[in-house]
Amino acid sequence: MGFHKPTETVLGVEAGDRNWAIGFGAAIGVAIGALLPLVWNSIDDADWVPAHDLVSAIMSVDITAIAFLRPAALAAVGAVLMWIWAVTQPRLTISDDEIIFEHKGSERVIRREQVSGAYLDGSAIVIDSADGRRLFDEDVEGAKKRAGEAFRRHGYPWESR
Repeated sequence: MGFHKPTETVLGVEAGDRNWAIGFGAAIGVAIGALLPLVWNSIDDADWVPAHDLVSAIMSVDITAIAFLRPAALAAVGAVLMWIWAVTQPRLTISDDEIIFEHKGSERVIRREQVSGAYLDGSAIVIDSADGRRLFDEDVEGAKKRAGEAFRRHGYPWESR
C-alpha cells in the first residue's frame, strides 16, 4: 500500500477512476438534494413514510439557505461514500517474483513458484497452484481490461477463457 516499483503492475481502482467515482457520488448527492423537495411533495400524504412528522417538519422549513445546504450536504455524503468504496477495493500488485493481494489493510503474498495458472472467471481473477489449489479468486476493479497483459508481462502462465 503505497510506493510501487516501475517493474510492478498494480490492478485495482486507479486514481483517475477513484476521482471520477467521487465526483459521480457528489453529483448524485446534488441531484438527490435538488429533487428531494419535489419527491416529498408527491409523497407528503403517505402514511408509510418513516418518521413522517419529523421529515415533514424538516421539509416545510422555508429558508433559502436550506435549498443550497441540502444538495451540498448530500454531495459531501455521496463523495465520502464513493471514496470509502474506492479505498476498500482489493488490489493486486504483480511483479516478476510475487503477487501481492491487498484488501482492507491486510496483505497476502503469492510467490511465483506457487502459480501454475491464472485466468478470468467472469470479473474475478483466479490463480491456481500446481496441485489444483485455488490461491486467489476475487473481483479486482479493472481486471478484465488489464489482467491478461499484466500477468503475461511478468511471465506468469495466463489462460484465455
